[in-house]
Amino acid sequence: MASADPRPVGGRTPKVRPRVPRPGSIADRWHRLTGPDGPIEGDRSTLTYYALLIAALTLLTLGLTMVFSVQSVTIAQTGGNAFTSFARYLVFAVLGLVGMALLARTPIRMLKLMAWPALIASCAAQLLVYAPGLRYCAGGNCNWIKIPVVGTIQPSEFIKLGLCLFLGVMVSTRQDAFVEGVTTWRQAGRLLGWIFAPAAVAVVLVLGGGDLGTVIVLALLVAGALWMGGLGWRWFVWLGAAGATAFCLLTALSANRRARIIAWWNPEGADPLDVGYQPKHGLWALGTGGWWGVGPGESRQKWGYLTQADSDYIFAVLGEEFGLVGTLLVVALFAVLGGCCVRIIRRSTSLYVSVVTGGLMAWIVGQALINMSVVVGLLPVLGVPLPLISAGGSALMSVLLGIGVLLAFARNEPGARQALRARAGAVRRTLAVIAPRRRNRA
Repeated sequence: MASADPRPVGGRTPKVRPRVPRPGSIADRWHRLTGPDGPIEGDRSTLTYYALLIAALTLLTLGLTMVFSVQSVTIAQTGGNAFTSFARYLVFAVLGLVGMALLARTPIRMLKLMAWPALIASCAAQLLVYAPGLRYCAGGNCNWIKIPVVGTIQPSEFIKLGLCLFLGVMVSTRQDAFVEGVTTWRQAGRLLGWIFAPAAVAVVLVLGGGDLGTVIVLALLVAGALWMGGLGWRWFVWLGAAGATAFCLLTALSANRRARIIAWWNPEGADPLDVGYQPKHGLWALGTGGWWGVGPGESRQKWGYLTQADSDYIFAVLGEEFGLVGTLLVVALFAVLGGCCVRIIRRSTSLYVSVVTGGLMAWIVGQALINMSVVVGLLPVLGVPLPLISAGGSALMSVLLGIGVLLAFARNEPGARQALRARAGAVRRTLAVIAPRRRNRA
């Protein structure tokens, strides 16, 4: 697996290490299961790019529709202006789309240079949640900072993207430890110091604000990136055991988390007016929707019954208004995003691209699965939003930026850049022919 694209340096072409995972590793089993790497003959080179773009924009459109549908009721009940709040949310969406477009055209070598600054800047912003004058808390979570005019921002959302870029650079520059394995304590120390230590710092900063849900997503992200890097299965066993122990300990130390776990384990015995209130109303919303839903904007549960109707439980409102068909559409769109990520990994010869894409897939698709599993009762309430659909300007911007990185990788697939340029040139030539005709008719 190559750490960088082969480019002439000093009149010579540097040697490129083939992307071959260590025998017996999880990545090796994955490769043997899914077949050989590289493009397939007769396969469309731009399929990944357009499928990823269409799926992301469709989810964004559906998300903006649902957020306005919910906020038009919840904000109006408090005497606020729903249009003003939604306009502020649209600003985040536009900024995210602009950032996505810019990142989609960013060369991969520039993305590598952005890794350390992105992680350091996001962690520095996370430190602001500990400032008494800026810190904002809600529901036991204190990972927001409150800025006048702008509103609240959650810096931990941007740590996800910074961590993906960072892991891609560090794993690709130290691929010997992954491909050949760790054989000495010194190699293990270097691996822990250069890769796990910065990731642990980011996780601790987020955990200090009390946001266990985001910490779980970060752990999933790191696991996905290191899996694609070819890390040995023993590392996953030990790290998984340590993570499960830490989760149990943190749950035991928090009365709120203990109550959520107990309510999930025994929903019939949970207080329907307290910890069991929202899970029950979420299931009722899904049940009311039936096959086709009660209609856009006609949800009953959003009228004060679901306290997190526009964020953590927006999937329940979507199921009530659009029914099983609407929920399956959302699941299918996230499946398309995951399929595009797998396609990027399979068609790329760069270890960096594979590691970053693995982290982004685990983050976006994994977080979506967690949110939907919470709503349908398969997992306890974790406070994780649904990417591209739940309200939250910081979460929306960070996911759109992550999609922009994936689009940049898709543009660099074999033949994709040439095909996109040819198609853009064909569109410009067509417009150049049509425009004079219209002027002549006028």
